[in-house]
Amino acid sequence: MTSSVVTIRPVEDDDLPILYEHQADPVANAMAVVPAKDRPAFDAHWVTIRANETGLARVVVADGTVVGMILSWLDGEKRMVGYWFGREFWGRGYATRGLALVVDEIADRPLFASIADTNIASRRVLEHCGFVRVGGGMEDGVAGSTYRLD
Repeated sequence: MTSSVVTIRPVEDDDLPILYEHQADPVANAMAVVPAKDRPAFDAHWVTIRANETGLARVVVADGTVVGMILSWLDGEKRMVGYWFGREFWGRGYATRGLALVVDEIADRPLFASIADTNIASRRVLEHCGFVRVGGGMEDGVAGSTYRLD
């Protein structure tokens, strides 16, 4: 972990090309068991994210560089969180510190997150932020777990 200054802020238009490149990384896609989106699908997805009045979209910035993003949205009655970070920034504590900042910003509890069971790094991020595994199952042939923060 580095001693970088880590902050969050709302996603801006200039962030989208960076976030597109992060989500297009095949190693990250394999780890998260999430396929990359092509540019038109990515842009359409972000139009939906930004139009969601109950959602929250934040970039995580370390020493002035966008290193990842964290989202929160309502899925039925559940307030979900999810995140994605550029692979070149993995292992530095940015996801944990960024998620902790977003968790502090969101008043709703409980919060939920779903991850592939093979994504050990994401599990550690959630656990460091106080999330606890509350269930598991299969979705689209992928074994996953649900985590909850009260």
